[in-house]
Amino acid sequence: MTTSTATAAPTLGDRLRRLLPMLGGVQGYIGLVLIVLIGIWSQGDRFADLDNLTNAIGYFAPRGILAVGMTLVIISGGIDLSVGAVMAVGSTASAMLLTEMNWPVAAIIPASMLIGAAFGFVNGAGTAWLRVQSFVMTLAMMTVARGIVRETSDNVSIGTVVLGPDGEVAPGSAQFQLLGTPGTTLFGIPLVGYFPVLALLVVVVVFQLLLTRTTFGRHVYAVGGNRTAARLSGVRVATVTVVVFTLSGMLAGLAGPINAAYNASADPQAGLGYELDAIAAVVIGGASLAGGRGSVVGTAVGALILTMLDNVLGLNNFSANWQMIIKGAIVVAAVVIQRPDLLAGAVARLRRRDEPPPTDPGPSGPASPPTPAAPRGAAGDVTREVTTKEL
Repeated sequence: MTTSTATAAPTLGDRLRRLLPMLGGVQGYIGLVLIVLIGIWSQGDRFADLDNLTNAIGYFAPRGILAVGMTLVIISGGIDLSVGAVMAVGSTASAMLLTEMNWPVAAIIPASMLIGAAFGFVNGAGTAWLRVQSFVMTLAMMTVARGIVRETSDNVSIGTVVLGPDGEVAPGSAQFQLLGTPGTTLFGIPLVGYFPVLALLVVVVVFQLLLTRTTFGRHVYAVGGNRTAARLSGVRVATVTVVVFTLSGMLAGLAGPINAAYNASADPQAGLGYELDAIAAVVIGGASLAGGRGSVVGTAVGALILTMLDNVLGLNNFSANWQMIIKGAIVVAAVVIQRPDLLAGAVARLRRRDEPPPTDPGPSGPASPPTPAAPRGAAGDVTREVTTKEL
């Protein structure tokens, strides 16, 4: 006799567990395409206008550079809340070096990067050697950096447009403005000649190769995946942590002069909230806040999504409050896509709650079958029938 086993139909939770991991790897690219399509559909020529895209990319570049540094920190299992404030330090330092000391642009950029790297080194040293949680350490550094910016600038903006004796813009100031204003076309592509785009492309390529093609990159993933296992495998966890935070600070220092040139001034409030945008870009790009997973290219796409989203919402007259609400919802959706067990578990709990509880048959229900008695005369037992004749 043959028996057939019926296969249960997949539940909604099972379907979600299979579908969401497939979306997790390409969620950034799907989101970017959707936002671009919405922008073209809702605003058409205004969205695709070169001036609009130039302004959007100029606003996007500093945040994208910050997000690349944040990617390294998050992959290693940490968090850096000071990147926006450190960028403001670099912005203010660049403006002061330009206007008060007449430094050339070729010296201002490395100086700003060194200042940012110093802040990042302190973050890494406090996290790795003093064992202060990265959240607390970088939160304290964010406060310190903001205080330094306000003290050195007297809490006022520092303009970066310097006029010469003839009333024209000084050569050094004109060169500095090129860091944040559209340049000439390169390879026939207008935006590629734009310094913020060039800087961001170089940063993305270099750090993507650093993470995927070097021993240090493998160590960053190992530390974020399991610090104890990495240490037992010979990875210098403390050194990796310090280097990661130092690189994050260095990139924040690079973003400083770009931001000052784009705005034609160094504002003490520059970069306020940029750390949250950087974290959001990393999460939307597919990285895990628990560490051990992420990519620089995905982060760049995530930052571009946030920038295009701000641009599309602004063109459609959405208020800043609604923009914050929508961006927050997108971050939550990105986390859910990365963790399909969260949504699948919630669906399973809702289904169990909706199912009726099992009914108790009570005393009138069917009686359980009696337990059969052990057979008599089993092996090893001695049985004997006693009759009246033996008495």
